[in-house]
Parts: sequence; C-alpha cells; structure tokens
Amino acid sequence: MIIGTGIDIIELKRFERVFLKFGDVLIKKIFNYEEVPAKKNKNKFIATLAGKFAAKEAISKALGSGIGKKLRFKEISILNETSGKPFAKIDRYNLENIHISISHSNDNAVALAIIENK
Repeated sequence: MIIGTGIDIIELKRFERVFLKFGDVLIKKIFNYEEVPAKKNKNKFIATLAGKFAAKEAISKALGSGIGKKLRFKEISILNETSGKPFAKIDRYNLENIHISISHSNDNAVALAIIENK
C-alpha cells in the first residue's frame, strides 16, 4: 500500500547560484559525506547535487512532513547502487520501500518519490 508520493523540481542555475554563494557550508548542511560526488566536472557535480536535493524534498513531501522540525535534510541519504540507480535511506524511519527516480535536463533536476508499507 502506498503511504505517499512526492515530486520536486529545481532549476540548475538557481541551485548553482546558491552553491557558489555558500559552497561547502551548503554541502555540509544538506548532504552526508557519502552523497557528495567528486568535483571532476562542475556541471555534472551541480546537476547531481541538485537531483539529490530534489529527491530529499520529494521524500519529505511523500512523508507529509516537509523538511523542518520533524525531518532534516541530513537524515535522508540519497545514494546509488553500482548500476547507478538511486536509493534512499532515512535515519529516523524504518522504511524499506522508498522508490525514487531522479532525472536531469539542461535546465532542471526533478525527482519523484513513492513510499510504500512493508
């Protein structure tokens, strides 16, 4: 049974402006160490982080809580299987059936989350 669904979209240029302004402070506030990709290619780095940010927002919407007092960004980890498929871990919740999809265009990153009962 589906508990909730969530979706989020973010403009890559907007995310890049915020990243250029706050840099590592932004990364440390939102992402766990294991989520941060190598900075080999700036555009891919920004797109990857923006996609993971959108996934965290989508998950928070699917849970019905949003990001705030009940759920923090760093409690959600967006990681990748060896195949590249993204998956999510949430520290505080014992949820195993979190389905996420992340996609990018030249201008946006979008993420969808579906959360099911066990």
